[in-house]
Amino acid sequence: MKRVFLFLALLLLTFSAAFSQSNKKLVVMVTWANWCPPCRANEGKITNELIPVYAVSKDVIFVINDVTNKRTKNKSEANLKATGVYEVSKNEIATGVISLIKLVTGKVINYLKVTQSAGQIEKTINETNRSN
Repeated sequence: MKRVFLFLALLLLTFSAAFSQSNKKLVVMVTWANWCPPCRANEGKITNELIPVYAVSKDVIFVINDVTNKRTKNKSEANLKATGVYEVSKNEIATGVISLIKLVTGKVINYLKVTQSAGQIEKTINETNRSN
């Protein structure tokens, strides 16, 4: 139950951020599934360490692409559309992947794995954001 609440809170956070700040330059899309062992093992790192860092960012927004099943895909669809990355999300076939998407072009400019350290993920996000 705690996991469901955390996931719903996370979805609400990303959904509200998408509407409240339209000046974002970089979307960080985490393609996740609860049946994916690396995803589950690194869920805390994503939700507790990385998402809070960028929750107040003027340039970066996180969005979760939950491909666990048809129901979660449908729930994720609204956030993905609101952030302008729904079309990109339809092409993602692997879980445990973090896609860095330039919002203006809608193109993936970098890929990361959820198994990388939080520090390395944050460093790559910041470097990618600065270079765009």
